[in-house]
Amino acid sequence: MSISEDFLKREDLRSQLFGDVWRTLIPEVFRDVPTYYDKGNAVASLGSCSWWSTRFARAIHQRLPSEAKVLDVCSGTHDIPLKLLALNPQIEIHTVDGSPYMTQEGQRRASERNLTIHAQVCDAHVLPFADNSFDAVSLQFASRHLEIIRAFKEIFRVLKPGGVFCHNDMLRPASRLIEIPYLAYLRCSVWSTAKLFGSSNESMKCVDYFADVIHHFYKPQEMTDLLRGIGFADIENHSFMTGVMSYHISRKPLPQA
Repeated sequence: MSISEDFLKREDLRSQLFGDVWRTLIPEVFRDVPTYYDKGNAVASLGSCSWWSTRFARAIHQRLPSEAKVLDVCSGTHDIPLKLLALNPQIEIHTVDGSPYMTQEGQRRASERNLTIHAQVCDAHVLPFADNSFDAVSLQFASRHLEIIRAFKEIFRVLKPGGVFCHNDMLRPASRLIEIPYLAYLRCSVWSTAKLFGSSNESMKCVDYFADVIHHFYKPQEMTDLLRGIGFADIENHSFMTGVMSYHISRKPLPQA
């Protein structure tokens, strides 16, 4: 593993800028939004969220053994686990999320479909699993709110050698021609969605945060470089509008003989 000094400095800056929000306001936001979370993501992603998430789930499915053991980190309302189980009900899925409210909504959705998802409420930076436990780990729409190097190192630890890490998020667009109008749109759309659904005061305080955190996040190529620095290999990247939506699929290398 060789994480560049630039990434370490940028993570330190992200923590300085957003650490208080992550610790105090984001838990309250996810207490507030479970029932309309999907609608909010649809607005923020220019309507592409459901289509892109389905494409991401299919890409994961194509890389799994038939009876894989999968961990979904920051699982929220269990969007990816539900999509994966619809594609293959034989896989075993575990989830972690820091919000009991999001987890409760995800478990409700799983119960409606008579599906079993093994869910725990815990910190994504300290995963409660042994080394080399999973054939695949997924992380969708959450890494903006995390100390990403700490979280990625934990994912690398619990992933089996040869296993895949599948990451999907709204990144910082690579093109400034897209980034500037998109972030302006995002500020307006988050405010409008919060007003429409009667969000709490804590959620309203985060209106600017959701655009600011993307502005200080990583572009698709930078995310590729960060994954490589953590130790992942065979990294693929697929992006929509240069990073408004972007997923990466990488592999934990097998031990060298």
